[in-house]
Amino acid sequence: MNVMHFIRAGRLPLAIVLAVALVAGIVPRALAARLQSDDPFADELNPFGTGKSTAPAAVPAPPPPNPEPERPATRPRPVKPRPTLPIPFPETAEPNERAGRIDRPPGRDGRPLLPDRQADPPAAELSAAEQKLAAAEKLERQGKLEEARDALRDVVKLDPDLPMGYLALGVVLRRLGDFRGSVEACSKGIELDPLEPEFFVRRGIAWFHLGLYGIALEDFEEAAGMAYDDPRPELWRGLTLIELDRPLEAINAYASSIRRDRSYMLAYLNRGLAYLATNEPRKAEFDFNQAIRQQPKDARAWANRGVAQARQGRYREAIESYETALAISPNDRPARENLAAARRLAGQPVQPRSR
Repeated sequence: MNVMHFIRAGRLPLAIVLAVALVAGIVPRALAARLQSDDPFADELNPFGTGKSTAPAAVPAPPPPNPEPERPATRPRPVKPRPTLPIPFPETAEPNERAGRIDRPPGRDGRPLLPDRQADPPAAELSAAEQKLAAAEKLERQGKLEEARDALRDVVKLDPDLPMGYLALGVVLRRLGDFRGSVEACSKGIELDPLEPEFFVRRGIAWFHLGLYGIALEDFEEAAGMAYDDPRPELWRGLTLIELDRPLEAINAYASSIRRDRSYMLAYLNRGLAYLATNEPRKAEFDFNQAIRQQPKDARAWANRGVAQARQGRYREAIESYETALAISPNDRPARENLAAARRLAGQPVQPRSR
């Protein structure tokens, strides 16, 4: 896969693609896309700085000679804690088959582990709609999406006020390619629970796939403002800004995603590609190194590190990166082509292509 795909969630216009292209045809491999404490770029995009104020503390003024009698303090109104609901179908987003993009970090079973994912309560404590929701989730895990969709439609009929039913329905409809239906389901969930950021993330992803990037951006910004520890809204905001041809702002969004979770590999990978697009291969190499630190067996990180090294004229190091990528993923054709080009530039004999 070549750079013309650049993470369907981060496809670049032709002008930027040409800026990223290497001499002798070396181009970054398409991918889609968690910073260490030694990251030199952690604060460079923070317009407010991080230093503490050194201004002396203000000295309180003395009370007036005849102060008014103090009013009795009013008891604050108790704030009811907002219950945390178990989120069904906790994948971030399914891979885009056309662009080869992977939008979700893998857990043990290929799914991300959300912090608010709770143990399932006993079946006797579940309502009929909740039991149906649990059955639909099992169908979704088995890949039976049409059956899961039908079950979830029954869920929202049984309990029209169950927000998680609409969230799960929105996820399944998006996976089936019904992005409009996904938007409608998530919008209904927002009406029921406007403080749940997951609805805005999922609806934003559906808007994104519809090509309505401006509306998607609003939803990702809304989610980012509510879920301060979740790196996904800022990642998706970066992907959307790439689609809007705003790579510098996208880099800022990826940096924000990394600050929320310094082990979020997808943000490193996407920011590295954005740095390649803005002709900053040294910074791109740093991000690909961080991605490799998080997932040493990810061939995409090694292949793109090779691109960043070749862009700096360090062809022998690029060759090693490409060879490592091919050792992990032998069928990676772009990495193999880049390896041959790097060998030519380094004056090494090019091995014949195996048939």
